[in-house]
Amino acid sequence: MRGLPTVLITVVPEESALMRPPRALYPVGFRLGCSLGGPGQDTLQRKVLRDALGLFLGPPDPGKIREMRYPESGGT
Repeated sequence: MRGLPTVLITVVPEESALMRPPRALYPVGFRLGCSLGGPGQDTLQRKVLRDALGLFLGPPDPGKIREMRYPESGGT
């Protein structure tokens, strides 16, 4: 394997899918500027980041964007 493994956290999955990232996470209901959660939501931010880093445990899947819901975000 060559290169630097990457993971994308996106709030615009339609656009991100066009780039075919090797690994991607879409936290459903999150908005631009708050892709890990809102201000002061430290626990939620760590959870989203851990979920994104967890994508390194599996093989790359270019173009697939994993959707995750976080009820504690207050969104959908």
